[in-house]
Parts: sequence; structure tokens; C-alpha cells
Amino acid sequence: MKTKHLITIIANLVLIGLLIISERLQFKDVVFVYLIVLIPAFILSSIEYLFRRKRRYVEFMINKFYTNNIITIFLLGVLLFLTQPKYILKDTAVRDLNFMVKTLKNIHPDIYHVISQDSFLLKLDREIETLPERVTELEFHKTCARLTSHFRTGHTRPMENLISAKFILGNGFPFETTIIENRLYVINNLTLFSSIPIGSEINEINNKNINKVIEEWSKLVSYENEAFRNHLITKPINIGIWNDFKSYKIRYIEHNSGKTKEKVVNGGLASNMYLFLKSKFQKPQELIYRELTPEIGYIGFFSCKDLKNYEKFYKSTFSTLKNNGIKHLIIDIRDNGGGHSIIGAELMQYIFHQPHNDLDSAIVKVSNELIATGKVKDKLWGKKEPDPGETFTRIPGLRQLKENPLRYNGLTYLLTNNGTFSAGAGFALAFSCYSEGTIIGEETGGVTVSFGDIHVFKLPNTGLKIMTSWEQAFGSCGIDNQRGVIPDYIEKNSIEDYINHKDKVLEFTLDLINDKK
Repeated sequence: MKTKHLITIIANLVLIGLLIISERLQFKDVVFVYLIVLIPAFILSSIEYLFRRKRRYVEFMINKFYTNNIITIFLLGVLLFLTQPKYILKDTAVRDLNFMVKTLKNIHPDIYHVISQDSFLLKLDREIETLPERVTELEFHKTCARLTSHFRTGHTRPMENLISAKFILGNGFPFETTIIENRLYVINNLTLFSSIPIGSEINEINNKNINKVIEEWSKLVSYENEAFRNHLITKPINIGIWNDFKSYKIRYIEHNSGKTKEKVVNGGLASNMYLFLKSKFQKPQELIYRELTPEIGYIGFFSCKDLKNYEKFYKSTFSTLKNNGIKHLIIDIRDNGGGHSIIGAELMQYIFHQPHNDLDSAIVKVSNELIATGKVKDKLWGKKEPDPGETFTRIPGLRQLKENPLRYNGLTYLLTNNGTFSAGAGFALAFSCYSEGTIIGEETGGVTVSFGDIHVFKLPNTGLKIMTSWEQAFGSCGIDNQRGVIPDYIEKNSIEDYINHKDKVLEFTLDLINDKK
């Protein structure tokens, strides 16, 4: 063996040792890195050898192995760098916390609508007192999350720009879970190694009972109602943040057997890469249409972000509905987390039958931060711009119906759940307010009087991005009671439905339609 080959092997072993001993990566993650490098490299090298047969195959592959080892050393070095904890001095963290609180007060229309300013400042002082002299970026993110959670507004929170690499490389929670009657169930495995049977109930994590765990999870998310809280706290990234992306000791009741079991599980690089790629490439299209039966159409309206294609989609879809004589239309906005309200407003022009709006009125806060963006002028409608710190009320009035030969005149059904939020919840509220059909599912995560129109600012020293609202929206027929849109028929999946891959809400809707025929 040549000296250069020996050196690369030693370098690999040293890096592997550093990563595992320092608990930056698990052994299985290191194996995963080698597999994703060496297996494709072996295949490509073998193909290359077919065209270069001047040397013996073994000699050729040994030289290629040296090159591939260099690539692996580079990747392991990058992982070592990315998993290195980054620290923030306490004084720096405190300056940014004070900047965050001051800026939120400047921008938000009523940041202290749930908690008094004096009570909040006491909590801020306690957080500052407990900070160590050096704070990791992850702990600083959690500090900001704990503070913003007191405001109980879903659009005010720290963003994940400082910790996204830690989620991919660290131990994200390796299961999809759901909360049913304050009990936590596994509905999907995201790990390739330490799976738990779907339908199993998790009753302890890290020696804490699930009620305590849910209480702690709730302190790291911003929400208006329990429905949206349950949607947020079960996200694998939020559970990973809560656990500092470390291993999880789980005690659970195994489905079918009823036996209580314990297991130490790790997300790890392979599982997190799977979850990351799934979220990027397997997420549903934002707008889809299909016919469930010759008389029943189904629109999946899962986001309000596709500004390029929505008009074309509506025109094509409602032409199909008219041509095919569809009598019943199901619109599914479950997990529609919002975006641009204009996309929902355009859909209203196809299914509503009277002048309407998704907003009765709104209180807009003027601040230097928003004046600098030019966004305030868009809401003034020719009025004089108020001074920074002042608010003004805008009343948009009703949208008149356009001439639309494709307007749908059949029966319409709307499906909602706790992930229906922001512009998605606004659409549901207008649908309910103007009695345009039947709503089936769960209470929406977005409430009927809420804070919206987000603005993102960056903390000057740490670079952490903070999201907040600068408008209080009074939705159509909205009531300021911290509740979402309540369906006409409340339905949700049981754990047995998840096990059997059933969609109880859609099945109930189809049964309801068939009963009306």
C-alpha cells in the first residue's frame, strides 16, 4: 500500500473518531456518509474502467479509492465544521434580546394584547438572568422562542435560519406524531433503524410524562388556539429544538400487543435527509383537481403561494366542472398554512354567489421599519400617512361579483383542520360567514380575529431573523375569542384511521353527499 493511501485512511479514522467521540454524529451517520460517496463512486469507476483498460482492474480501483477517500475526508471535515457549536457572548445576546423586544413593540399593532408589558419584562429579566456567559445559537433561538410564545400570535416567532444545518445533521425527532385527546400517537416512522409500530402511544420522552412534555413543547411555539398549538408542537423540527437535537429515550405502549416498551432513538443524518427531501419533493401540489365520481369533484387547495398558476388553474378547473356536470364540489384546505390572500379571493369569485370579503376591517400599525419598506403606502389608499407609532383603520368593503360564466352553482363542501392557518383560515371564515356551503373537519389553527401581514427583521448582532405582524385583521363575521372557524361537522382521524391509511374526513363528506342524492 502506498504512503498516500495510508495517510488518507488515517485521516479518515481521525475524523471519524472526532465526530463520534464529540457526539457530533452517530456511527450510523458516518457509515451513511461513506455509502453515499463510495457506492456511486464504485459504480462510476467500474463504468470508467470499461473505457480505460490499460491497467489491471484492482490497481485501477485502488487509485480511484484514494480519490474517493479524499472526497470523503472533505465531506467529514465539512460535517465537523457544521456541527461545531457556535457561541454568542451573553452581552451580545442581551443586546439582541432587547433589540427584538423594542422592535416588536414598534411594529406589532398590540404586542401586549395577551400579556401585560410589566409581566413580560419580568419574564425577559428571568431569561437574561439564566443565560450563561456563552450561549449557543440553538439556546439563543430557544430563548427567543420562549419569549415570543408569551405573545400568543402565530406570526410572531424566531425563524430557523441559525439552526437549519443542525436539524439536517442532528437528531430531529424521527417520527410523525399526532395528538388525540391529549395523547401522543405515532402515525409514521421517519427513521430507517429504530421504528415504532404505527398507532403506538408515546407516554414518556426522556423520563418526562407526555403531559409535561406537551407543556414544555408549548413554551417554544407561538399560537393563538390549542388547535394550532397541537399542529406546531408535533413538527419534528420543533421537537428537535426542544431536545437540543440529542437522542430520545421513549417509553411507549406498542400497538396491538399493548405492551409497554422503551427505546432510545436517534434521528441522525440519514433520517433527517429523508425528511428534508420528502418535504421538498413529496409535498402535495398547492392546487390540484380530480374527479372522485362522475358527479363529485375535488379541489386540493393546500397553500396560498402559487401566484404564477392560480388563475390558469381556476379557469381550467371550473371549465371542467361545468363541462362534466359536477354537482358536488369538495375543496380541501387542510394544512393550508396561508400565503397570499388574493389566491383565495379569486377562488371566491368562482364559488360565492353574493358580494363578499374575507376582511371586515383591519388596524394597521405604522412604524419606521415598515415605512422603509414602502408597504404602508399600499394600505393607505390615498390617505395621509400617519406618524410612526400611530395606527389607522382600513375598511375594505365588499368585493362585488365579477361577470363569470364559470361560476359554480352546485353544492360545495370545505375540509379544514388545525393546520389551516392565516390566509387559509381567512378563506374558511369567509366561506362560513357567507354560508356558501358545508364545513367538515377540525377547528382551524387560524383564529377569526388575528394578527397578520408579516414583516421579517434581523437581529443586528446574532443575525437571527424574527417574524412578526403589523396588522390586526378582523375577519368576516369574526369574533375576538381566540377560536378558529368551527366546522358544521367536526370530524378527525382516529388512530385506527391512521393505521389503516383512511381519510375519515373525506369519507364522511362522501357519505354526506351520497345521503343528499
